[in-house]
Amino acid sequence: MTSPQWSQAWPPCLCITKSSVPTSPCAAPNGSPKMNSKKRTKGFTLVELLFVVAIVGLLTTVAVASVSGALASQRLSTAMRQLSADLHQATMLARKENLPVELRFYQLPPATQPGAMAWRAYQIGLLNGWDAEGNPRVNFPTEMQRFPEDVVLMPDAQYNSFQGQPVHQNASTGPAADAPYVSYFIHSNGATTLPLHAPAVLTLVRETTKGIPATLPKDFRSIVIDPQTHQSRTY
Repeated sequence: MTSPQWSQAWPPCLCITKSSVPTSPCAAPNGSPKMNSKKRTKGFTLVELLFVVAIVGLLTTVAVASVSGALASQRLSTAMRQLSADLHQATMLARKENLPVELRFYQLPPATQPGAMAWRAYQIGLLNGWDAEGNPRVNFPTEMQRFPEDVVLMPDAQYNSFQGQPVHQNASTGPAADAPYVSYFIHSNGATTLPLHAPAVLTLVRETTKGIPATLPKDFRSIVIDPQTHQSRTY
C-alpha cells in the first residue's frame, strides 16, 4: 500500500514538451538568421563570372598592346643610337686611316618574313683604290649592320636625303650581295660628298602590319648630318 505521506511529498511529474523548450535563433529551421546568412554568402553566378572574365580579358589586351608599342618604340630608339654611333665611327676611321670611308645604305627585304624592299641596312667601307673602269675598290672592316626587323628608313625624300639619289648595284659577296644601295664618302678632314646646300636627314620609322608608312608617323627618329663636318644630331 502506498503511503499517503509519500504521495503528498513527492513533487508532481514535470512533463517537458518540445514546444516548451526555448528555441535558439541559430537552430531555427526556416527563415532564421543563420539560413539567411548562408543564402547571402553563396558563390558568384555564372553571369557574374563571365562578366569578370570579360573585364580581365579586356584589361589584358590593353596591357599587351601598350607593352608591345613601348617595346617597338624602344627598338626604334636603339636603332637610332646605333646608327648615330656608327656615323661617328666612320668619321674616326677616315681620320685614323687618312683614307676616304664609304657609307652604304642597302635596300633589302625583311630578314625573317616576306615583305617589301626598303632601306634596312648599312655598312662602312674603306676605300683603297680604283679599278680599271674607275670604280672604287672598297674593303669592309665591319659586317653589314641591319636595323631591327620592323625598322626602316622613311621612303620620302623630305625625310630621307638618300631617297631619289642614284642607286648602285652591290657587286660584293655576303649578306648584301647584289643588293641595291646608295652611298657617300667621308674624307679624313670630315668633309663628305653629300650635297652641301642643306644638311642630310635620315629618318627611321616602324614598319607595321599595314606596311611601310607613306606619311611621317607620330613615332619616328631622325638623324641630321652636317655635310661639311659629318657631325650628327639626333631627334
